[in-house]
Amino acid sequence: MSTIDTTKKPVPRSFYPLAVLTLLAVALAIYRLVVGLGPTTNLSDHYPWGLWISVDFFLIPVAGAAFTISLISYFFGREHYHTVIRAAVVAGLIGYIVVGALAFLDVGRWYQIYNIFIPGYINLHSFLEEVSLSITLYSIILIIEFAPIVLEKYDIQKPIKWINRGIVVIAGIGIVISTMHQSSLGSMFLILSHKLHPLWWTPALPILFLLQAIYTGLGMTAIAVRLIWRALGMKIDNKLFYRLGQAMGFTMALYLAIKMGDWMGAGEIPLMLFPDRFGVLAWFEIVIGLFIPLIMLFTRLGNHSAGPFWAGVFALIGTFINRLIISWIGLAEPAHVVYTPTWIEVTITVGLIAGGFLAYGAIVRYFNLFPKGKEAH
Repeated sequence: MSTIDTTKKPVPRSFYPLAVLTLLAVALAIYRLVVGLGPTTNLSDHYPWGLWISVDFFLIPVAGAAFTISLISYFFGREHYHTVIRAAVVAGLIGYIVVGALAFLDVGRWYQIYNIFIPGYINLHSFLEEVSLSITLYSIILIIEFAPIVLEKYDIQKPIKWINRGIVVIAGIGIVISTMHQSSLGSMFLILSHKLHPLWWTPALPILFLLQAIYTGLGMTAIAVRLIWRALGMKIDNKLFYRLGQAMGFTMALYLAIKMGDWMGAGEIPLMLFPDRFGVLAWFEIVIGLFIPLIMLFTRLGNHSAGPFWAGVFALIGTFINRLIISWIGLAEPAHVVYTPTWIEVTITVGLIAGGFLAYGAIVRYFNLFPKGKEAH
């Protein structure tokens, strides 16, 4: 595949509004750190977790594109996936940077966040501690995997050779770490059986979170790569998209089978038929996030790049609904207390996500995400 040189192209107009939103988010984030959570958010003892955590819970599986593609490419012997591994790594790294920023803002005593790395303060019985450490370590792995993209831009070859020699080990460590925290996110909610709505609480939450991260990561890869290839005028590899779609569809079908089996085993099917907001949300999540993409992937549409692309879009919507319910709506207090994010919470969230799009767009334009020949391997 040919290398596209875009360094001399003018800055697209879309970069400017994204930059404005990003700068606004940074300014408000500094304000939040100075004055505290009280004046800037509507978080309370009833709702200690709000918009930022819900968005984090959504972005973590989206950023799972990196570990999913690495697993398939390096350890399942599917070298065809090497074509998109850089695009997946960049998406994963930017996703985790946004996740880290939002999590940092959500910590009350942010100036003491370093305690999670000090042995004397580490709680080995806490899934939240394991998630924090794993995300930090995996972000370091992603930086190492991202480094050759920057180094080859400036023709610094020696570090690239060292990284390439150990890339299988580096990717393997990253896959183990990512698998741990993807499933541990679900494990965090196992102690909330008295609080989380029964349609979403299940002992299978760890495996469901892991499977969801796999198919959401594959969907994110399909979306990003198709948009990039079209923007750069590159030829669409339908065979690659077909393989992405098949892997996504298999994982999604397994997820649906476990979820439906749990509902039937626990006798919770009647809850889906109950005419309240949770019954409606359950059907909306299943239809939008699973049924529609599965139909797309296992029909003729799956043979074209549009199939995995749109299946990925619907899968992301379904994952967002699922994580929003588990981390926020499904944990609603029985008391008459309502949490509504402040404009500052919303603006910071939108601005940081805009910054992620801005960073990804800049990397696509000014660095080589699709190397040719042996470089791709």
